[in-house]
Amino acid sequence: MVIAGAGGHGLEVLEVLLKNGFSKNDILFFDQDPKKNDQYISGIRVVSDLSEVKQHFSFSNFFSLGVGNPTFRENLFNLLSQAGGILNALLSDSSFLSHSESGQFDAMPFSFIGPETEIGRGVLINTRAHVHHECKVGDFSDIAPGAILLGNSQAGKRCRIGAGAVLLPGIKIGDDVIVGAGAVVTKNFDSGSKIVGVPAKIVTENNASK
Repeated sequence: MVIAGAGGHGLEVLEVLLKNGFSKNDILFFDQDPKKNDQYISGIRVVSDLSEVKQHFSFSNFFSLGVGNPTFRENLFNLLSQAGGILNALLSDSSFLSHSESGQFDAMPFSFIGPETEIGRGVLINTRAHVHHECKVGDFSDIAPGAILLGNSQAGKRCRIGAGAVLLPGIKIGDDVIVGAGAVVTKNFDSGSKIVGVPAKIVTENNASK
């Protein structure tokens, strides 16, 4: 198993893998920062050379995404997939997934995924985040700790839903939307929006500088 990313989220991914029965001897960190090459984190080696990852894939070709940023998640997915890797869907034993749910996404500890949801590839549903019935989440989006998507709400691809933020029922946001921590989204927003506050509003140059 390769963990793509040797930062803070990578450490949390490691803990889930170990609790799920993986051995440290079978895990390798991959980080593109050459300064981290050949270091050890929690007793596990870090490599920045993709050729070493390919060598590891010769006997274990699964990888998990150890970063939260949606763009980085997508880029690392593409890079390691092209190197012969297969994305491992991370499922914590304390998360709750509806029996009707499946997909290639990460469900971190104490997360909740309700019935009839559609969760895209590479999505991160972080600790204690909730995605309720009939919600849709696009590929590689990051649902941060404690964030809540209420029934039938939708988030596009590569969205960042900040910690503790809430999307009210039926709300739709487009691709690449950033929702600030603690925001309450009460209306729809187009792709590329950055929104904060209660109720959530688009960040302007004036309030961004405050």
